[in-house]
Formats: sequence, structure tokens, C-alpha cells
Amino acid sequence: MRDEILQNELDKTLRQLQRARQELFIFYEISNAMRTTLKLEHILYIILTSVTAKGGLGFDRAFLFLINEEKNTLEGKMAVGPQSKKEVDQIWQRIIKMEKEDISELVKLYKKLNRGKRKGLTELVKKIIIPLEENQGIPALTALEKMPHKINTKESRSKINNQILELLKPDDIFIAVPLISWGKNEGVILADNAVTHRPILQEDVKILTLFAHQAGLAIENSKYYEYTKKRAELDSLTGLYNHGRFQKLLTDEFERAKRYKSNLSLLFIDIDHFKDYNDRLGHPAGDEVLVKLADILNNNARTLDIVARYGGEEFAIILPHTKKEQALKLAERIRKAVEKYNFKNQDKIPSGNLTISIGISAFNKEMKSKEELILKADNALYEAKDKGRNRVIVAS
Repeated sequence: MRDEILQNELDKTLRQLQRARQELFIFYEISNAMRTTLKLEHILYIILTSVTAKGGLGFDRAFLFLINEEKNTLEGKMAVGPQSKKEVDQIWQRIIKMEKEDISELVKLYKKLNRGKRKGLTELVKKIIIPLEENQGIPALTALEKMPHKINTKESRSKINNQILELLKPDDIFIAVPLISWGKNEGVILADNAVTHRPILQEDVKILTLFAHQAGLAIENSKYYEYTKKRAELDSLTGLYNHGRFQKLLTDEFERAKRYKSNLSLLFIDIDHFKDYNDRLGHPAGDEVLVKLADILNNNARTLDIVARYGGEEFAIILPHTKKEQALKLAERIRKAVEKYNFKNQDKIPSGNLTISIGISAFNKEMKSKEELILKADNALYEAKDKGRNRVIVAS
């Protein structure tokens, strides 16, 4: 009898050691995977793959929500579930087989899979926006309290959240854990076993909570990276793309137009008599004009257009899939909008009001580089200046 008890204790200890070993392995592999990318959508995908794969934490489904600090809401971002369960297990097996330096292949695999029709659950999750208030259900409460919640009773289930109940139809038992990074909550992970109905043990809650802390750090790093990257691409005064980013985007659009023989036009825009305005009213007033002009350009440009500050008082707009006739109509609309606007103290300059001149160029198959497109637009702009300003000229 005593030997049987000892054997049971030994078996229990061995199971605990095996589980601990598996947990260490999981965290090691997840850490490696998350260190290979700083792109947020890739990080989120790695997190959810880790939560759901058999070789990972093993849940059937996982849903990830991030906090929108400006709107004070919890917003659905991504999910992995039954529609892609087989895919998740295959991905995890590939992670295990990869050498450390090759784990970035997971991101390549994500891009490949993302082109397919595997977004059903994610599209449902993206519809969910939850106010961060205590009466908005368990996910909001998890975020506010920074504590995990296990839902396993009818009473607690009634407190989940109507949007989640209706759209995601969670299993009778599921858990919600916060994504904590240095004391700050980045969001919430929900996980359940809606397919296998496997019981969720307290040990599962503990492991997922530990993992969520690691995931929270990865999300914070990714968001900071994307923030700094975006800041580096924008003009600090107007918020438009800066010169460097403009050049990169124009290169991309030029190569695309060349490859697919599609239309592409370019507008160069310059403020008339801006030096007079600056000299008489000062640079702060001039800065206000630049900011307002950026707003006018953005408000009149289409969704696909790319607006940039080229330098000084000169701006540029890249017009993908646009013929020069369409570009001319847009340019005239912008010119008239600027002419109509009453800039502060514009009556104090000799011309009486601020206007713009615009030069237009359009891609043709004989062009060898984007520089030709820029040169043509620039020459057309100077022609508009020479002919009296406040006008649009299309390069021949």
C-alpha cells in the first residue's frame, strides 16, 4: 500500500515536471518567434497561434482585443479558431522544426495564409467595440482590473458582453486575461474550447496569464516601433508625408504603373507670393498657412491619393490609376478651394490674397524613371508661375 502511494506521488511529480518542461519550451519558442518581427499584425498572429496550437497552450479558439486609449474602448483585432485550427497546428509544427534564426518564416507563412479566405472569425471580432466601463461585461472588467477572469457559471456568463455572446458564441467555460506590459494594460485575450469542450483548469488560467504578460511586452514594443517609424515618415509641421517618404512611395507607384501599364499622375503645388507673406507677417503666420494648405489638400484628395510636403512651400500629390484629364479636374478643384479660402491677413500682401500654382505630369511607357515624372511636373509648375500664377498647367 505504501509503495503504491509512493508510486502515485512519483507519477504526479513526474507529470508536474513534464508540464513545467513543456511550459518552458513553449515560452522559449514563443519568445523566439516574437523577437523576429516588430510589425503589430504579425505579433498578434504569433500570439494567437501560440495560444491555440496543440504544441502551444492548446486552446481551441483565441480572440485578441486592444485598448484604444483615445476612445477609451476595447477593440477586437484578430482571432484564431475552428476555421483555421488545422492551419494553426501545422504552423506550430513548423516553428518547432525551425532553427532559431529561421523562425521569421512564421511571418512569411502568415502573409501567405492571409491572402486566402481564412479571416471569418477575425472579421467577426473586428466588429466588436466595447466601452471600458465596469458595466460593459467581463472583457472590460478584465482590462480595468488587470486581473484574469474565468467564466464557468450561468451567473458569470450573463455578465460577459452581448456583442461577444451574439457574434463569437463562446463555450460554456472560457477565460479572459489582461495583456500587461510594465503595469500598463495593452488589451485582453479571450480563450475557450468551443470544439473539444476540454475543461479549463486553474493551471491553464495561470499559464495563459503568464504568457499574456510576455505578449503584452511584445505588443508594447511593436506599437512603439510603429509609432516611431510613422513619425520618421511624416513632416513635423503639417503631418503630411515628408520628402523621403514621398520619394519611396513615388518609386513604388512608378514601378507599379510600369509593370501593369496603368495610369499615374503627379501634381506639384507651390504657394504664390509666399515669401512676401512670410517677410511681412513672420514665419509663425507662414507656418499657419502651410498647415491650413495641408488640410485643404487632404480634404480635396481622394482616398487613394498620396499627399506630401515636398519642401518649403512646395507640396506634391501622387495620383495612382489617374489619367491627366482626371488629374486636371482634381487640380482645378484644389486651386479654387485655396483661392476661395480667406487666409489670415492675406490682404496685407501685394497680391491681395494667397493662391497656388500647380504643375501636372502623367506617366507614359517611354519614361525610364520617376525622375522624369518629377521633372515634367516641376517644369509645368514653373510654367504656371511664368504665366501669371494661380493656374494649372499640364506638361505636354
